[in-house]
Amino acid sequence: MTGRERGSATLEAAVVYPVVLLLIMLAVNTALWFHARNIALSAAQEGLRVARVYGSSLSAGQATAERFAQEVGGSFLQSPVVNVGRAEDTVVVTVQGQAVSLVPLLDLTVDQVARAPLEKWTSE
Repeated sequence: MTGRERGSATLEAAVVYPVVLLLIMLAVNTALWFHARNIALSAAQEGLRVARVYGSSLSAGQATAERFAQEVGGSFLQSPVVNVGRAEDTVVVTVQGQAVSLVPLLDLTVDQVARAPLEKWTSE
């Protein structure tokens, strides 16, 4: 090694290590975002399961989805907002929130929707 190359390994490490750490944190953040999406979708499906049952109400489905998102979501799904609506014979449940972020200034929004037909009695 010549005198001109002295300290080059330290300089390379100082440049490469932060980039590698950022890539690792982005990979972990991606996994956390997918997990938050799964929690939001599960909450929407639970709210839908309750809201579409014959004799149930939309507010019961909303309460179920909110409770599921808060209990199961923990810190993975932050500030969950649940909207339940009915369009003709279809019930729609939307769950929105923020996924936890390890990288500063990275906004990870989660938005999941579940819809199904309203259960009702019919005669032959």
